[in-house]
Amino acid sequence: MSSLANRYARALADAAGDDFATVADELKAFHKLVTTHDELGEVFANPTIPLAQKEGLLRALGERLRLHPITANFLGVVLRNQRMSRLEDIQTAVEALMDARRGIVPVEVTTAIPLGVSERRLLERRLKEVVGADIRLTYKESPDLIGGIVARVGSTYYDGSIRTQLAELRERLTRRY
Repeated sequence: MSSLANRYARALADAAGDDFATVADELKAFHKLVTTHDELGEVFANPTIPLAQKEGLLRALGERLRLHPITANFLGVVLRNQRMSRLEDIQTAVEALMDARRGIVPVEVTTAIPLGVSERRLLERRLKEVVGADIRLTYKESPDLIGGIVARVGSTYYDGSIRTQLAELRERLTRRY
């Protein structure tokens, strides 16, 4: 995550104080709105549209969504500083900061194929036991794994992939002969 996004996230957290959870949720909802409605994203990204028009649109959206004044002001700063293209990074940094404050640990799981609902529940339960805290799971698929899973918790990797097991087996066999 970029240092720019982290700076914006910390500034928002400082400004929001006790309302940080509300503001973080509103920022997430606003980001989702802009990404699901391409025309909104295009307006904010278009350099030929005057800033005043973009600010008017942002104000109208803020009123319609009933955004907290801190959320509306923050989005205005992002817009005026020409950082709307970085909104996804900023929103991700805000979410990570919110998770850290709540004691939630991010865990990234990579599998060769998508996991079913029951497999995800079991994996979440086991990882929660290993980590010893609440977790936020994100899933990725990588056919390179062949099978098994790789879980990343912070800078620690738990590698249960078939690819790694085969590599370890190959190494053990070549050491013996």
